[in-house]
Amino acid sequence: MSTPYDQGKAALDELIDWAAENVAEVQRNEATTRLQLIDQLLTKVLAWPRAQIEAETAYEGKYVDYAIGRPFTRLIVEAKREGSYFSIPAGLTSSIQRLSNLTDGKAGEPLKAAAEQVAGYCASRGVSLAVVCNGLQIVAFLGVRTDGVPPLKGNALVFPSLSAMRENFRLFWDNLSKPGIEARNLHVTLKEGGKKSAPAPLSASIPHYPGIKRRNDIQVGLQILAELFLEDLTRAAELEEEFLRATYATSGALSQYAMLSKQILENRYSLLHESDSNFETEPAAARGGQISPNLAGDILASGLSKRPIILLGDVGVGKTMFIRHLVNVDAKEVFQQSVVFYVDFGQKSALMSDLREFVIEDVIRQFREKYNIDINDRKFVEAVHHGALNRFDKGIYGELREIDEVAYRRERLSHLARLTSDSASHLLASMEHLRGSMQKQIVIFLDNIDQHASELQEQVFLIAQSLASEWPATVFVSLRPDTFYRSRSEGTLSAYQPRVFTIAPPRVDVVLKKRTSFALDVLKDPSILPSFNSQVTLESDSLTACLEVLLNNFENNENLVRLIDNLSAGNTRLALSFVSSFIGSGHVDTRKIVDIYSQSGHYTIPLHEFLRATIYGDYEHYEPESSPIANVFDISEPDGREHFLLLLLLAYVETSGDRAGTEGFVSSDDVYTYGQQSGFSADQIAWAVERAVRKGILERSPRARNVSGVEHIRVTSAGVYTARVLAGMFAYLDAVVVDTPIVDDAYRRLISDAHSIMDRLRRAGHFRTYLDNQWRTVESSVSNPSLNWREQSTRLGNEIARISDRLQ
Repeated sequence: MSTPYDQGKAALDELIDWAAENVAEVQRNEATTRLQLIDQLLTKVLAWPRAQIEAETAYEGKYVDYAIGRPFTRLIVEAKREGSYFSIPAGLTSSIQRLSNLTDGKAGEPLKAAAEQVAGYCASRGVSLAVVCNGLQIVAFLGVRTDGVPPLKGNALVFPSLSAMRENFRLFWDNLSKPGIEARNLHVTLKEGGKKSAPAPLSASIPHYPGIKRRNDIQVGLQILAELFLEDLTRAAELEEEFLRATYATSGALSQYAMLSKQILENRYSLLHESDSNFETEPAAARGGQISPNLAGDILASGLSKRPIILLGDVGVGKTMFIRHLVNVDAKEVFQQSVVFYVDFGQKSALMSDLREFVIEDVIRQFREKYNIDINDRKFVEAVHHGALNRFDKGIYGELREIDEVAYRRERLSHLARLTSDSASHLLASMEHLRGSMQKQIVIFLDNIDQHASELQEQVFLIAQSLASEWPATVFVSLRPDTFYRSRSEGTLSAYQPRVFTIAPPRVDVVLKKRTSFALDVLKDPSILPSFNSQVTLESDSLTACLEVLLNNFENNENLVRLIDNLSAGNTRLALSFVSSFIGSGHVDTRKIVDIYSQSGHYTIPLHEFLRATIYGDYEHYEPESSPIANVFDISEPDGREHFLLLLLLAYVETSGDRAGTEGFVSSDDVYTYGQQSGFSADQIAWAVERAVRKGILERSPRARNVSGVEHIRVTSAGVYTARVLAGMFAYLDAVVVDTPIVDDAYRRLISDAHSIMDRLRRAGHFRTYLDNQWRTVESSVSNPSLNWREQSTRLGNEIARISDRLQ
């Protein structure tokens, strides 16, 4: 089987032969040169897909012959007619030449004009690689440089003929083919040396970074109790129904605090079945919070329709809570008459090599522990396989009963052993027996699959499909929207017509108030929870005070609720973890809070206090990988303008995504075009986008790609809040400064490790001034930037001054 490399070499041979046979008496014009030669070089020889090549694209009234690459332009090609030749000075034979040597004198004027033209296109669009080609010759060079060398003074990769391309095909392919360009080989060949690294951040010089934040005894006790009453309490079997009735918040209610467009929130799942009419989605909960009538009907009907019911929702929106509430409250009467199995694909399933076997073993375990039925009990096995035993007695071994009772019983036991040796078949027979004898429906939930990779989620769906079609059971399976659409488009789900119900996140403020209130009720009457250690008195009194403070703030402190609501971005699991991390945090003076509340009956939690606990977690310093909060000022290259790249992209995506009909999504092509036109390289943009997606401030379309194959992204509420609010807060700047590379030597010396509040304020002031200086270079190179940093900086300066005045 030939490789793209082999195919490209063969295509070049064919092009050389064709060019020799079709030497035009009249030289080809530019359009014909492009059609007959340049197009062939790009698509057939260098393996660029036509979908990644745009011709005659316009920007600021100037047209580019070829803009190549998706989702961002990687190189620009300026096409010239066949007769516009360039020559190499005598005695120079290397493929790497100084571009200035090729553009010297009158003979070099045509190439010089073309090189200046394409370098200008690269500069205006932020594309680093430039190519001039007349169909038979190619010159490639860096159209945008970051080392201070003018593009026309740097090196160029030169192929003066098709034969030269063939003689040096490895060099030609490695540097200009699609895989070669994506590997940045041309940068190395031209001695650019690959991407230069940004200076080391302050964290590199801090001993024992990131350090563990010490807690006092009260904080340690509070942390343990907070985890018990806000997280472990949710799984207490003796309180399950009471907990669900008291704390369940209806999915689908729109947050009044979200800074994201209401249209986006309302249409979060609207793209899922666009251009796919083989299924429909509908909310699992109807208006008023009641279970959808269609879902209620499907609980009974799906066992007959032989297809699983999909519960679709993003990570942390409450799919598990919905299932628990459905079983224990919403449809309690139905499920009391059913045999219900809940299979949790949490941490344990990650250790299983055979997921189907994991499901079978877990159902067998639940039969035994939940319903006191051991499907391998001898009497139960005989009852399940009664028909098979009757057929055995009528068969050839039946006569042994009259001849040799011992031999008969041995053969009969061997027959039963064969019937039970396949655990899946025996479990199926057991279910059919129970459904017939107990007259109960069997329901299976496959949950917490979204904690795993997409491939595992697809495997679990196939298991669900198999169980629904083979077993006498109604099967539910929970999936993430992105996995669902990707699999519908190109994976295992494409062969099925599933029944899909969507679960939207509940209002975070409602969840927090209900959870906190319930925890308080249990704390004040611990007898309802037998497992509670009643001897823990001091910490439990402090926890009571902390929870009362939190409940009061959830009801009255809109700024705090807005922070939690937006940073959690609909993930209630994450929102609750923020609250747990605040209680007992080493960054929070818990004793002060308890004392003030005890004396006055009131305490308003400042944003910076809650934010510090959230940003730092267990660490002394901000650690970007573990913190749920992104550092938007981080950079990948020694380019100070890049401190604002992610903020610019967030503002651009938010503004562009508000257009009607897009559900907030913006083509990644548009995002890269905007970034490149603002003077940033494709690599810088890609690094910023990937980092933003990983930290949850940008998200890719659940559909992954639209019908044209272009990826779409949109900003999340966490992204909007980070850009609009956090970036202008002292507590945020004070945290991320240790993780931000400083490109100015003078300011790098000023920005050092600091511990006292006054030293941290001075450091934040230096950091703000440094960022202001870098912003001026952005303003000078970006027309109408989507971000207003001056406003943010003013707000930040006022806060720093206000804190300093209060301390003095």
